[in-house]
Amino acid sequence: MALPLVALAMVMIMGMAALVIDLGNGWRTRRALIPATDAAALAAAQDYAKGGNGCAGTAGTYLTANEPAATLVSCTRFDYSASQGRVTVTATEVADTWFAPVIGLGDYNVQSVTSAVWGPPATVTGLRPIGLCYGGSAALRAIIDNPPTTPTLVRISYSKDQPTACGGASIPGNWGTVDFDGGANSNADTQDWVLNGYPGAVSFGNHTVTSCSGEPHCYPGDTGALSGLQSQLTTLKTNGTLFTLPVFNFASNPGSNARFHLMGVVRARLVDFKVNGADSTRFFDLMITPGLVTGTCCGSPGGTTGTKVIAICGVDPASFQACEPR
Repeated sequence: MALPLVALAMVMIMGMAALVIDLGNGWRTRRALIPATDAAALAAAQDYAKGGNGCAGTAGTYLTANEPAATLVSCTRFDYSASQGRVTVTATEVADTWFAPVIGLGDYNVQSVTSAVWGPPATVTGLRPIGLCYGGSAALRAIIDNPPTTPTLVRISYSKDQPTACGGASIPGNWGTVDFDGGANSNADTQDWVLNGYPGAVSFGNHTVTSCSGEPHCYPGDTGALSGLQSQLTTLKTNGTLFTLPVFNFASNPGSNARFHLMGVVRARLVDFKVNGADSTRFFDLMITPGLVTGTCCGSPGGTTGTKVIAICGVDPASFQACEPR
Protein backbone atom coordinates (compact mmCIF):
# COMPACT_ATOMS: atom_id res chain seq x y z
CA MET A 1 0.00 0.00 0.00
CA ALA A 2 2.85 2.36 0.83
CA LEU A 3 4.60 1.93 -2.52
CA PRO A 4 1.65 3.13 -4.63
CA LEU A 5 1.26 6.12 -2.34
CA VAL A 6 4.97 6.91 -2.63
CA ALA A 7 4.76 6.56 -6.43
CA LEU A 8 1.74 8.83 -6.55
CA ALA A 9 3.48 11.35 -4.29
CA MET A 10 6.57 11.29 -6.53
CA VAL A 11 4.42 11.99 -9.59
CA MET A 12 2.83 14.91 -7.77
CA ILE A 13 6.22 16.21 -6.63
CA MET A 14 7.62 15.95 -10.15
CA GLY A 15 4.54 17.72 -11.49
CA MET A 16 5.00 20.54 -9.00
CA ALA A 17 8.69 20.73 -9.93
CA ALA A 18 7.70 20.95 -13.57
CA LEU A 19 5.40 23.85 -12.81
CA VAL A 20 7.84 25.72 -10.59
CA ILE A 21 11.19 25.07 -12.27
CA ASP A 22 10.27 24.51 -15.91
CA LEU A 23 7.70 27.30 -16.09
CA GLY A 24 10.14 29.52 -14.23
CA ASN A 25 12.74 28.78 -16.89
CA GLY A 26 10.21 29.74 -19.55
CA TRP A 27 9.66 33.05 -17.76
CA ARG A 28 13.41 33.68 -17.67
CA THR A 29 13.74 32.77 -21.34
CA ARG A 30 11.01 35.20 -22.32
CA ARG A 31 12.52 37.93 -20.15
CA ALA A 32 15.72 37.56 -22.20
CA LEU A 33 13.76 37.51 -25.48
CA ILE A 34 11.85 40.78 -24.87
CA PRO A 35 14.89 43.12 -25.00
CA ALA A 36 16.03 41.28 -28.12
CA THR A 37 12.76 42.03 -29.95
CA ASP A 38 12.92 45.58 -28.55
CA ALA A 39 16.38 46.05 -30.08
CA ALA A 40 15.27 44.50 -33.37
CA ALA A 41 12.17 46.72 -33.64
CA LEU A 42 14.10 49.90 -32.80
CA ALA A 43 16.84 49.08 -35.31
CA ALA A 44 14.27 48.35 -38.02
CA ALA A 45 12.38 51.57 -37.21
CA GLN A 46 15.63 53.52 -37.45
CA ASP A 47 16.24 52.08 -40.91
CA TYR A 48 12.74 53.02 -42.05
CA ALA A 49 13.09 56.53 -40.58
CA LYS A 50 16.17 56.97 -42.75
CA GLY A 51 14.46 55.63 -45.87
CA GLY A 52 15.82 52.08 -45.67
CA ASN A 53 14.23 48.64 -45.28
CA GLY A 54 14.46 47.57 -41.65
CA CYS A 55 12.82 44.18 -42.13
CA ALA A 56 15.17 43.14 -44.94
CA GLY A 57 17.95 42.09 -42.59
CA THR A 58 18.41 44.57 -39.79
CA ALA A 59 15.67 43.19 -37.54
CA GLY A 60 16.97 39.60 -37.70
CA THR A 61 20.56 40.70 -37.18
CA TYR A 62 19.77 42.70 -34.05
CA LEU A 63 17.49 39.96 -32.72
CA THR A 64 20.11 37.22 -32.77
CA ALA A 65 22.90 39.59 -31.73
CA ASN A 66 20.99 40.16 -28.48
CA GLU A 67 19.59 36.65 -28.08
CA PRO A 68 21.40 34.04 -30.23
CA ALA A 69 18.83 31.29 -29.62
CA ALA A 70 15.90 33.44 -30.79
CA THR A 71 14.05 32.79 -34.05
CA LEU A 72 12.54 35.63 -36.08
CA VAL A 73 8.93 34.73 -36.87
CA SER A 74 7.90 37.94 -38.67
CA CYS A 75 8.77 41.57 -39.25
CA THR A 76 5.95 43.76 -40.55
CA ARG A 77 5.88 47.41 -41.55
CA PHE A 78 2.77 49.62 -41.24
CA ASP A 79 2.68 53.09 -42.82
CA TYR A 80 0.44 55.72 -41.19
CA SER A 81 1.56 58.52 -43.51
CA ALA A 82 4.47 59.45 -45.72
CA SER A 83 6.45 60.49 -42.63
CA GLN A 84 5.20 58.13 -39.90
CA GLY A 85 4.86 54.39 -39.43
CA ARG A 86 5.56 51.43 -37.20
CA VAL A 87 7.28 48.09 -37.44
CA THR A 88 6.32 44.97 -35.48
CA VAL A 89 8.83 42.22 -34.75
CA THR A 90 7.70 38.78 -33.54
CA ALA A 91 10.18 36.18 -32.30
CA THR A 92 10.19 32.88 -30.43
CA GLU A 93 12.68 30.91 -28.40
CA VAL A 94 12.63 27.37 -27.06
CA ALA A 95 12.31 27.08 -23.27
CA ASP A 96 14.02 23.91 -22.06
CA THR A 97 12.34 21.63 -19.53
CA TRP A 98 13.85 19.09 -17.15
CA PHE A 99 10.97 17.70 -15.10
CA ALA A 100 7.99 18.13 -17.44
CA PRO A 101 8.83 15.03 -19.58
CA VAL A 102 8.06 12.89 -16.53
CA ILE A 103 4.40 13.92 -16.84
CA GLY A 104 4.35 13.75 -20.63
CA LEU A 105 5.29 17.32 -21.43
CA GLY A 106 8.38 18.65 -23.20
CA ASP A 107 10.19 21.77 -24.31
CA TYR A 108 7.97 24.64 -25.45
CA ASN A 109 8.20 27.98 -27.27
CA VAL A 110 7.91 31.39 -25.65
CA GLN A 111 7.10 34.45 -27.75
CA SER A 112 7.78 38.17 -27.66
CA VAL A 113 6.24 40.84 -29.92
CA THR A 114 7.51 44.44 -30.00
CA SER A 115 6.31 47.40 -32.05
CA ALA A 116 8.34 50.57 -32.59
CA VAL A 117 7.21 53.78 -34.26
CA TRP A 118 9.08 56.33 -36.31
CA GLY A 119 7.95 59.79 -37.30
CA PRO A 120 8.23 63.53 -36.68
CA PRO A 121 9.00 64.43 -33.06
CA ALA A 122 6.27 65.59 -30.69
CA THR A 123 8.92 66.69 -28.20
CA VAL A 124 12.69 67.00 -28.44
CA THR A 125 15.33 66.65 -25.75
CA GLY A 126 18.87 67.94 -25.99
CA LEU A 127 17.87 71.23 -27.65
CA ARG A 128 20.47 73.98 -27.65
CA PRO A 129 19.11 77.27 -26.24
CA ILE A 130 19.57 79.37 -29.38
CA GLY A 131 16.32 80.09 -31.19
CA LEU A 132 16.37 80.97 -34.89
CA CYS A 133 13.83 83.32 -36.51
CA TYR A 134 11.92 81.50 -39.25
CA GLY A 135 10.58 84.53 -41.09
CA GLY A 136 13.73 86.64 -40.99
CA SER A 137 15.93 84.40 -43.14
CA ALA A 138 15.18 83.27 -46.67
CA ALA A 139 17.68 80.44 -46.24
CA LEU A 140 15.99 79.11 -43.10
CA ARG A 141 12.49 79.52 -44.57
CA ALA A 142 13.53 77.39 -47.54
CA ILE A 143 14.80 74.66 -45.19
CA ILE A 144 11.61 74.69 -43.10
CA ASP A 145 9.23 74.80 -46.06
CA ASN A 146 11.10 72.23 -48.17
CA PRO A 147 13.12 69.96 -45.85
CA PRO A 148 16.31 68.69 -47.51
CA THR A 149 16.98 64.98 -47.86
CA THR A 150 20.75 65.45 -47.78
CA PRO A 151 23.02 67.73 -45.70
CA THR A 152 22.61 71.35 -46.85
CA LEU A 153 24.87 74.25 -45.93
CA VAL A 154 23.05 77.51 -45.16
CA ARG A 155 24.21 80.88 -43.86
CA ILE A 156 21.87 82.59 -41.40
CA SER A 157 22.87 86.22 -41.00
CA TYR A 158 22.02 88.03 -37.81
CA SER A 159 20.46 90.91 -39.73
CA LYS A 160 16.98 89.94 -40.94
CA ASP A 161 16.33 90.08 -44.66
CA GLN A 162 12.67 90.62 -43.66
CA PRO A 163 12.88 93.30 -40.92
CA THR A 164 9.21 92.90 -40.01
CA ALA A 165 9.60 89.19 -39.20
CA CYS A 166 9.48 87.55 -35.76
CA GLY A 167 8.41 90.65 -33.87
CA GLY A 168 9.50 93.36 -36.25
CA ALA A 169 11.90 96.11 -35.31
CA SER A 170 11.58 95.32 -31.60
CA ILE A 171 13.33 91.98 -32.17
CA PRO A 172 16.82 93.02 -33.25
CA GLY A 173 17.95 90.03 -35.27
CA ASN A 174 17.61 86.45 -36.40
CA TRP A 175 18.32 84.72 -33.11
CA GLY A 176 18.12 84.87 -29.33
CA THR A 177 18.68 82.69 -26.27
CA VAL A 178 15.73 80.59 -25.05
CA ASP A 179 15.04 79.61 -21.44
CA PHE A 180 13.35 76.23 -21.81
CA ASP A 181 12.35 75.68 -18.18
CA GLY A 182 11.31 79.23 -17.39
CA GLY A 183 13.46 79.34 -14.27
CA ALA A 184 15.91 81.88 -12.96
CA ASN A 185 18.78 80.45 -14.97
CA SER A 186 22.28 81.86 -14.80
CA ASN A 187 24.59 82.34 -17.72
CA ALA A 188 26.31 79.14 -16.59
CA ASP A 189 23.05 77.21 -17.25
CA THR A 190 22.85 78.59 -20.77
CA GLN A 191 26.50 77.72 -21.39
CA ASP A 192 25.91 74.16 -20.22
CA TRP A 193 22.85 73.80 -22.48
CA VAL A 194 24.84 75.05 -25.48
CA LEU A 195 27.50 72.40 -24.86
CA ASN A 196 25.34 69.47 -23.74
CA GLY A 197 21.76 70.30 -24.65
CA TYR A 198 18.78 70.97 -22.42
CA PRO A 199 17.95 67.66 -20.67
CA GLY A 200 14.18 68.14 -20.55
CA ALA A 201 11.57 67.54 -23.26
CA VAL A 202 10.52 70.63 -25.23
CA SER A 203 7.40 70.72 -27.40
CA PHE A 204 6.74 73.10 -30.27
CA GLY A 205 3.57 74.38 -31.87
CA ASN A 206 2.02 75.41 -35.15
CA HIS A 207 3.63 78.10 -37.27
CA THR A 208 0.24 79.75 -37.82
CA VAL A 209 -0.01 80.77 -34.14
CA THR A 210 0.55 84.53 -33.75
CA SER A 211 -0.01 85.14 -30.04
CA CYS A 212 1.36 83.69 -26.80
CA SER A 213 -2.01 84.11 -25.09
CA GLY A 214 -2.97 80.64 -23.86
CA GLU A 215 -0.23 79.11 -26.00
CA PRO A 216 1.96 76.50 -24.21
CA HIS A 217 4.77 76.70 -26.76
CA CYS A 218 5.98 80.19 -25.82
CA TYR A 219 9.21 80.21 -23.85
CA PRO A 220 11.02 83.10 -22.13
CA GLY A 221 14.33 84.27 -23.48
CA ASP A 222 16.54 87.16 -24.50
CA THR A 223 16.33 88.62 -28.00
CA GLY A 224 19.64 88.67 -29.75
CA ALA A 225 21.75 87.90 -26.68
CA LEU A 226 24.60 85.42 -27.13
CA SER A 227 27.07 87.02 -24.77
CA GLY A 228 29.44 84.64 -23.05
CA LEU A 229 28.83 81.75 -25.47
CA GLN A 230 31.85 82.17 -27.75
CA SER A 231 33.83 79.36 -26.06
CA GLN A 232 30.93 76.89 -26.09
CA LEU A 233 30.13 77.59 -29.75
CA THR A 234 33.80 77.13 -30.65
CA THR A 235 33.74 73.73 -28.95
CA LEU A 236 30.67 72.65 -30.96
CA LYS A 237 32.36 73.79 -34.16
CA THR A 238 35.70 72.13 -33.37
CA ASN A 239 34.12 68.83 -32.34
CA GLY A 240 31.76 68.72 -35.31
CA THR A 241 28.86 68.04 -32.94
CA LEU A 242 25.43 67.36 -34.42
CA PHE A 243 22.83 69.21 -32.37
CA THR A 244 19.26 70.47 -32.59
CA LEU A 245 18.16 74.12 -32.51
CA PRO A 246 14.62 75.47 -32.01
CA VAL A 247 12.98 77.74 -34.57
CA PHE A 248 10.53 80.48 -33.58
CA ASN A 249 8.04 82.26 -35.82
CA PHE A 250 7.49 85.25 -33.54
CA ALA A 251 8.75 86.80 -30.32
CA SER A 252 7.22 89.39 -28.05
CA ASN A 253 8.63 91.82 -25.48
CA PRO A 254 12.12 92.72 -26.70
CA GLY A 255 15.15 92.29 -24.45
CA SER A 256 15.57 89.94 -21.52
CA ASN A 257 11.80 89.56 -20.99
CA ALA A 258 11.07 88.23 -24.46
CA ARG A 259 8.84 85.23 -25.16
CA PHE A 260 9.59 83.03 -28.17
CA HIS A 261 6.93 80.92 -29.86
CA LEU A 262 8.72 77.72 -30.94
CA MET A 263 7.34 76.16 -34.13
CA GLY A 264 10.05 73.77 -35.32
CA VAL A 265 13.57 72.43 -35.07
CA VAL A 266 16.65 72.04 -37.22
CA ARG A 267 19.32 69.38 -36.79
CA ALA A 268 22.66 70.88 -37.68
CA ARG A 269 26.43 70.97 -37.47
CA LEU A 270 28.12 74.31 -36.80
CA VAL A 271 30.54 75.03 -39.64
CA ASP A 272 31.43 78.63 -38.82
CA PHE A 273 30.03 81.57 -36.86
CA LYS A 274 30.48 85.14 -35.72
CA VAL A 275 28.37 86.43 -32.84
CA ASN A 276 30.31 89.56 -31.87
CA GLY A 277 30.89 92.87 -33.62
CA ALA A 278 28.55 94.82 -35.89
CA ASP A 279 25.13 93.25 -36.50
CA SER A 280 25.75 93.14 -40.24
CA THR A 281 28.83 90.93 -39.79
CA ARG A 282 27.31 88.29 -37.50
CA PHE A 283 26.28 84.91 -38.92
CA PHE A 284 25.88 81.19 -38.42
CA ASP A 285 26.99 78.74 -41.12
CA LEU A 286 24.98 75.59 -40.41
CA MET A 287 25.09 72.23 -42.17
CA ILE A 288 21.42 71.28 -41.88
CA THR A 289 21.29 67.50 -41.67
CA PRO A 290 18.04 65.49 -41.59
CA GLY A 291 18.10 62.46 -39.33
CA LEU A 292 17.17 61.11 -35.92
CA VAL A 293 16.82 63.27 -32.83
CA THR A 294 16.06 62.32 -29.25
CA GLY A 295 12.48 62.88 -28.16
CA THR A 296 8.99 61.44 -28.21
CA CYS A 297 6.93 60.35 -31.19
CA CYS A 298 4.96 61.49 -32.99
CA GLY A 299 3.95 65.04 -33.91
CA SER A 300 3.07 67.10 -36.95
CA PRO A 301 5.69 67.06 -39.72
CA GLY A 302 5.42 70.84 -40.08
CA GLY A 303 8.62 72.58 -39.03
CA THR A 304 10.59 69.43 -38.25
CA THR A 305 12.90 69.78 -41.30
CA GLY A 306 13.22 66.08 -41.92
CA THR A 307 14.06 65.15 -38.32
CA LYS A 308 12.46 62.01 -36.89
CA VAL A 309 12.36 60.08 -33.66
CA ILE A 310 11.97 56.37 -32.98
CA ALA A 311 10.41 54.80 -29.90
CA ILE A 312 8.99 51.51 -28.65
CA CYS A 313 5.24 51.94 -28.49
CA GLY A 314 4.07 48.49 -27.43
CA VAL A 315 5.20 45.12 -26.16
CA ASP A 316 2.69 42.38 -27.06
CA PRO A 317 -0.48 43.09 -29.06
CA ALA A 318 -2.58 44.10 -26.04
CA SER A 319 -0.57 47.33 -25.75
CA PHE A 320 -0.37 48.22 -29.45
CA GLN A 321 -3.19 50.76 -29.19
CA ALA A 322 -0.52 53.18 -27.97
CA CYS A 323 1.13 52.86 -31.40
CA GLU A 324 -1.78 54.42 -33.28
CA PRO A 325 -1.36 58.02 -34.50
CA ARG A 326 -2.92 60.69 -32.34
